[in-house]
Amino acid sequence: MALFLNTPKLNYWIPKLIEESEEELILIVPYIQTSENVLKALNKADSNGVEITLVYRENKLSDYEKSKLLALKNINLLHHPNVHCKCYYNGDLLIVGSMNLYEYSEKNNREMGMLMHRCDIDGDEKGFKIYNDDKEVFDDGIQEIREIINGASLEKSNDKARERSFEIDIIKTEEDLARDLCDRLNKSFLNKKFKPFEINDKVWFAKCDNYFDKVDVIFEYKRIAIKFKLDQEELIKVYNAWVNVYDEYEFAGFKYYWNDPYQELLLYRDFNFDWSDDNIKDKKYYEGISSIIEKYRKLSNK
Repeated sequence: MALFLNTPKLNYWIPKLIEESEEELILIVPYIQTSENVLKALNKADSNGVEITLVYRENKLSDYEKSKLLALKNINLLHHPNVHCKCYYNGDLLIVGSMNLYEYSEKNNREMGMLMHRCDIDGDEKGFKIYNDDKEVFDDGIQEIREIINGASLEKSNDKARERSFEIDIIKTEEDLARDLCDRLNKSFLNKKFKPFEINDKVWFAKCDNYFDKVDVIFEYKRIAIKFKLDQEELIKVYNAWVNVYDEYEFAGFKYYWNDPYQELLLYRDFNFDWSDDNIKDKKYYEGISSIIEKYRKLSNK
């Protein structure tokens, strides 16, 4: 559920969104005259190594304000001839509203906006929880952000942006993310080749057709789906043999479910295992899938 923001709440949430950025931050505001509060938040994000991308309206930034922004080590500074929206986004929180990064507006104007969020957040002084918003809201907002950045002119880029060809992870599409995952998996799984797979409109996964003969493997959001492409009689036979010896935690680092012979077997990560390192993670994925395939071969005599 989105949270309505008036001027005091915008003054609270905009610096909070900036300060709590973890890796990337996007600010699209036509007019800028930074207050002490906002500049402090920007400096904190910058010192934390956050890559800051800021788009302002062409010819509407004073030399003094530009010098403050260019002092940020990790900033990408762009201008756009027609931008008039006010948008603040850090990958988890998205604010769209009327307030510029302008000290006068913070102190004098009646402003309003909306806060949308991927994760659950604390509400306000009443202390209630606000639950995360629909994915479609972010998809539409990110599409517009991406188009504005594409249409802007670059004045200054940071070192990371130059190294990565100005890739910004928090505005990647589902297809982009699936392709990135496929590239990573293909380095670890060698001859097992994954490709981006659109399961339905705007929903993309990484899929390996025939990972083993008549077995497909699909990396979904938080699980791995394993599909056995067998005729009905053989599928029922394998399923019945499997459920007779089923133990959801039999494979170290995972739990799994296969509740219906006509549905995929679903392999989930056991979060008692450390999944933070991508190289270790992919090796563990390989072990988990191999364990499933080994059991399948044993039960089906393949």
